[in-house]
Formats: sequence, C-alpha cells, structure tokens
Amino acid sequence: MIDHDQDSRPFLTILTPQGRGAVAVVRVWGRGAVAVADAVFRPARGPGLARAKAARLRLGRIGRGLGDEVVAVVIEEDPPVVEIQCHGGSAAVGLVVEALSEAGARLAEPAVWAELTGESSLRADALLALTRAPTLRTAEILLEQTQGALDRELTRLIEEIRGPRHVALEHLDRLIARGQVGVRLTTGWRVVIAGRPNVGKSRLLNALAGYQRAIVDPTPGTTRDLVTALTAFDGWPVELVDTAGVRETDDAIERSGIDRTLRQTETADLVLKVLDRSEPLQVDDRTLMSGPGPALLVASKADLPPAWELEAAAAASILAVSAERGDGLDRLLAAVIAALVPVTPEPGAGVPFRRAHLDRLERARAALEGGNHELAIQSIEPMLESAQRVQS
Repeated sequence: MIDHDQDSRPFLTILTPQGRGAVAVVRVWGRGAVAVADAVFRPARGPGLARAKAARLRLGRIGRGLGDEVVAVVIEEDPPVVEIQCHGGSAAVGLVVEALSEAGARLAEPAVWAELTGESSLRADALLALTRAPTLRTAEILLEQTQGALDRELTRLIEEIRGPRHVALEHLDRLIARGQVGVRLTTGWRVVIAGRPNVGKSRLLNALAGYQRAIVDPTPGTTRDLVTALTAFDGWPVELVDTAGVRETDDAIERSGIDRTLRQTETADLVLKVLDRSEPLQVDDRTLMSGPGPALLVASKADLPPAWELEAAAAASILAVSAERGDGLDRLLAAVIAALVPVTPEPGAGVPFRRAHLDRLERARAALEGGNHELAIQSIEPMLESAQRVQS
C-alpha cells in the first residue's frame, strides 16, 4: 500500500503491456511530475519540459549514456501530467523507468492511479484495458479513452438528450457502432479458415499470418487438430484458426477434428470458406457454402488452371487468391478488415470498450425512442462516476 499522505513524490505508471508492442507509454503523474520528467528528459532541441507548451510533442532522449530516443508531452491537468513514449522492448522501458525512479518518481500500478486520482471509472477502466492491448493501434484508441475521450462524448450526449431527440439518437447510434469495435480492443477477433481437405487452408493461414505456422502437406486430412496464429491486420488483432478439412469420413480421429471445425465455425467472428479452384466443385463444397454465419468465400490456388469459373459458385462475391504467389491476398485482407471492423473510430473519438458500456447505451437508446429522456440520462450517468466512488 502506497502512503501518499506521507510521501509527496510523483508516480510513474507503465500504461502499455511490456514487450508486446512496438511502442510503450509511461505516465508520470502527481505533484512534481513535470519537474521529475524534466530532470531526465534531454530535448533534441528547444527548451525542456518545464518550459514546454502543453500538448506539444517533444523529441528527446532519456537514460544513461546516449539513452533511448523518446517522445514526451505535457498534458494540462491538475496537476500536470507527462506522458513518455519509448520503444516497446523491456530494455527500453527499463531505461526510462530507472531514470525516472532515480529522479524521484515512484512506480505505481494502473489501479493505484485510478484510486489516487479519483478519475472517472471510464478512464480507470481504460487504463486497465490499455495494459492488455495487443497492438499499437488498439493501444492508441484506449490511450485516448484514458485521456477522457469517452467521458467528454458521454457528457456531450447527455446534453443532447435534453434537446431534439433525433440528434441524440444519431449520436447514440454512432457510439454503439464504435462500441462493437471497442469491445474487441483487448481480445481481438477470431477468423476460422474452413474447407474440405487439401484445398489450401494451411498455406492460406501461413500467408495471412506472415510466417510458417501450419504444416503444408499434399496429403488430404493432414490437419486434424486446430492450428492457431496470432497476427494483426492493419493494426487490428486477429487470431487465425486452421481447421481439419470437412468431408465425409469413417476415420474416428479425423471425424473428431471435423466436429471441432464445425464448432469453431459456429462461434467465429468470421469464417473464410475455402474452395479449390483447380478442382471441380464437390458436394462438400456446396455444403460448406450454404452454412450459416458471417463468412467470405475464397477461391484458392488461383495460380493453377481453373476447373470452374467464379460464377459457378453461385455466390454474390468470391475472392480468388494464390497463397503460393500472393495474388489476391491484399484484396482478401481488405475484405476481412471490412467485415470485422465496419466502423473505424476517428482519432480522438469516444469509444465504448466494455460490454457493460454497450448495454447502458442500448438501454438509453430504447428509453429515448420511447420518449423517456430522463431514463435515458439515468442509463448513462453511472459511467461518469469517479473510480473512487465506484470502489467505495
């Protein structure tokens, strides 16, 4: 337990998960934060942080000897806060933490920041979520929420609810749409690759993941268990799942793998249904194509002579790819991103990032649709409570 009444030194908190991203963010906060950060920050040019304008990014170095190149910014709060962005490796973060500690800052976990600053529960939750962000893009969105983006937007929304109903309803719809992305910022999306044996699923997984993860073998039925690969598409975290080929079989072990495949397709955020364009369409292909759930049809082995035309699949759209040569992969990636992330939050936007946020916003929308403005406001206001009040 940190005795903040007896110790007036500022704190430092590592906001991002160490060793998982290209960039790490360290926040220096509390009384004297700017002075401590200024003592260790060596600007590339211009004045130090103590004389820097708030919200202006400054390039410099921190650490012993040459130190590590960092970007620092003073955030105008009461008292002012300093955020330092450095390389995401543990060694680089360690240099920054060591320098700040020697200058007088105390290391504190994100939960301590929430407790001692009395920030809104949204900002406190965002800071905890930020420590689990798997990519730089998702971390940047959550970092904006720690800086109050969602608080400000909800405060504005409450004022709109007191005015013309259609304005608030449109705002609620935008927030709910962003929230569908926000709830995946720490967990990512799950994309399952399905198809009958030997249609090129494993090769496609390796091509999309950017590295050799699944065994590629010409023997049908080689993949009998799930093979997963963690990757990111345009900064959005994705888990790819290569599955056992779907076909009729009497082999008990292969049948077990096929059953797992079918269960995976039922719970996936998106299914890539792979058809081998170099072979005639089969009954198993037709069965796969007619299956339920969000899916994209992929015609693999586009580098080989086609055995059927794309129109023969009787599908609205089908994506031809060659995992061997890379043909069509950019178009497939764009289609996957569009399916998973239909709404891209604009910079600085408030983004609901928990299911509980979406539940409250949907209740507010239903109340507003029914003409109950006060109930709509009451659904939103608890999200703006301070973390201290929520914990008490």
